[in-house]
Amino acid sequence: MRPRTAPSHSPAGHARSGLAYQPGLDGLRALSIIAVLLYHGGVTWAQGGFLGVEAFFVLSGFLITSLLIAEWTTSSRIRLRAFWARRVRRLLPALLALVGVVGIYYALAGPLHEVPGLEGDGLATLMYVANWHQIATGSSYFMATGPTSPFQHTWSLAIEEQFYLLWPLILVALFYVMGRRDRGVRRSLGTLLAAVVAATVLSALDSVILYRGGAGLDRVYYGTDTRATGLLVGAALAIALALSRRGERRSPARLRTIAVSAGGAAALAAVLVAMRNATGQATWLFPWGLLGIDAAVALLIMAVVLTPHSPVGRVFSVRPLRAIGVISYGLYLWHFPCFLWLNESDTGLAGTGLLFLRVGVTVIVALISFYVIEQPIRRRVIPLRILRPLVPVALAGAVAALMAAAAVDAQVPGSQPALTPVAVTRQLTGTDGPCRVALRDTPSYRTVPLPANATGGYIFHWILKGTVDWNGGAYPSAAHGVYHTCPPKRVLMIGDSIAFTAGVPMLQNESRYGVELADAAILGCAFGNRGVPDVNGTYKALPPQCPDDLTLWERAARAFRAQVVVVELGYRDEFNWNWHGHVVHLGQPAYDAYVQSRVDRFAQVLTGDGARVLFMTVPFVSPPPLTNGAPAPAGSTVRHTLINSMLQSAAARDPSRVQVYDVDQVVSPGGRYSETVNGQDCRFDGIHFSIYCASLLQPSVLGRARQMLAR
Repeated sequence: MRPRTAPSHSPAGHARSGLAYQPGLDGLRALSIIAVLLYHGGVTWAQGGFLGVEAFFVLSGFLITSLLIAEWTTSSRIRLRAFWARRVRRLLPALLALVGVVGIYYALAGPLHEVPGLEGDGLATLMYVANWHQIATGSSYFMATGPTSPFQHTWSLAIEEQFYLLWPLILVALFYVMGRRDRGVRRSLGTLLAAVVAATVLSALDSVILYRGGAGLDRVYYGTDTRATGLLVGAALAIALALSRRGERRSPARLRTIAVSAGGAAALAAVLVAMRNATGQATWLFPWGLLGIDAAVALLIMAVVLTPHSPVGRVFSVRPLRAIGVISYGLYLWHFPCFLWLNESDTGLAGTGLLFLRVGVTVIVALISFYVIEQPIRRRVIPLRILRPLVPVALAGAVAALMAAAAVDAQVPGSQPALTPVAVTRQLTGTDGPCRVALRDTPSYRTVPLPANATGGYIFHWILKGTVDWNGGAYPSAAHGVYHTCPPKRVLMIGDSIAFTAGVPMLQNESRYGVELADAAILGCAFGNRGVPDVNGTYKALPPQCPDDLTLWERAARAFRAQVVVVELGYRDEFNWNWHGHVVHLGQPAYDAYVQSRVDRFAQVLTGDGARVLFMTVPFVSPPPLTNGAPAPAGSTVRHTLINSMLQSAAARDPSRVQVYDVDQVVSPGGRYSETVNGQDCRFDGIHFSIYCASLLQPSVLGRARQMLAR
């Protein structure tokens, strides 16, 4: 999740703006960043810590709007250039440093630590459009697979910066219109409050329409339009308090003070409960749950601002919390890459020890950022004549670092293997004579051609995007349309994202094996479809297609008239799963029996129309560590052995129609996980196959499929 700093909240900054400094707001900011750190640190009792970002949104909306209203009511104008200049000085220098450091880190780390799309992520971060970039690339915050981008958390920075750009313009326009109509300040503020409340309702309805309409969780979670509710609730609070001050002639009544104080205490309890129990997959969050959190945070702000000596105000004003709040921007900015780079395998630490190390390093880096970069520029310690030429230099340096990382990541050792056609033998040709035919792939089977410019590279962007529909009318060329069987044997590849990365490159050479191949993988599925899997330390719902995946694949096999169905599935069955509050996993008899029954069911259903089934074993993997730094359970060799023994058991029950191919013979030299094969990159993220690795598998997989049909 992600936070972000709002307007300057130091005493000096507020003296300039005309607003009184409220130390409790720094404490509230501290609560928000602590929740985020615990969430990304994998602390189980802070699974709703991502809501800390929502608290930042409300606080930002409140402070920014308060500053702008104070300026307008005192001077009848808003100096936009000065406002934006303050925002740039406050936020951009540390961001430039982050992008530069990340680029340098991955440039030095080399191609085996590649994060696909890092260059685009970094540029989107610099342009403050990271949230829309992540929507466009299909990046999922709660269902991430493969390498995690060190810029993933910058989506919230983008939303806030977009707010900082547009909101002052909207206010200036509204104030101008109301000024032309000669309205008083109080009437103008009342009109503005009504407009903000209406905009909040529209944003919430937008979330409902998109979320219920199938746009997906990530579109709702990342969208500026859908996440504007927190910012607008904060803005509405600022306007309401400004109205209240203008309508008062004496201090608030004691009863009102008690009510605000009690409301703040209740709101704090509600926020803490939500940060303890909420999950990113909770449907009640979008939008009504988030609106409830927004309202609770608004009550906390009211308690801190209006009753600073109340219990809530005193708690948030304690010095340690205030100190954390002051550097919260740096903590948020730097914690995500620090947490990614400090894991159990690299540090030898786990659990609480690793969490303390991660937080400690992040605090040190944030303090350096605050005192060396942020404050000198913000307070203009560095003369303007020196600062101005430094800006383009720093920007160019950050971009250059990204380019260097991208150049290193693009390096794939060696070259693609020289693939030779399988020898034409009677075993493979059967009694069919050779002929020339055209491929008839159709979009309904999610068939994906391999672009020529992708040879030798990676296909991770396809995983992020999901599946790609394609009409293969012009593929392959006539020179590659010669089959050794007539008609070609029809092979359907099904499974999860590993099946996707294995099957897509095989489309490039299917004609060499007398095969017409279709890849119908559905990302994120498993043999089991009960409960929810633990994905990187958080239980997350299965993709919507997965509960019906076998039915979908059975239909696809019939429509394609598949003669062989190649199944690469089972990686996610190695995860921990939650069955109605009970954690289950491979190695427990009840769960083992369930998964075995599902594997057997796949074999039974997919051979129902006379097709053959070829199970590809689940390869040795090295998945990213959990968010708490511990090794992922799916990397267990015990679970690896168990799931593959289940495939063997299913084949043993019907050996004439079901076979198993051990992919580790090719991709796991020495019987263990390896990043490279023959000196070439094989698993670009520890799980999925590179094009090189998939091409090594195709002679065995497609050849075995042909052999199963030989007559």
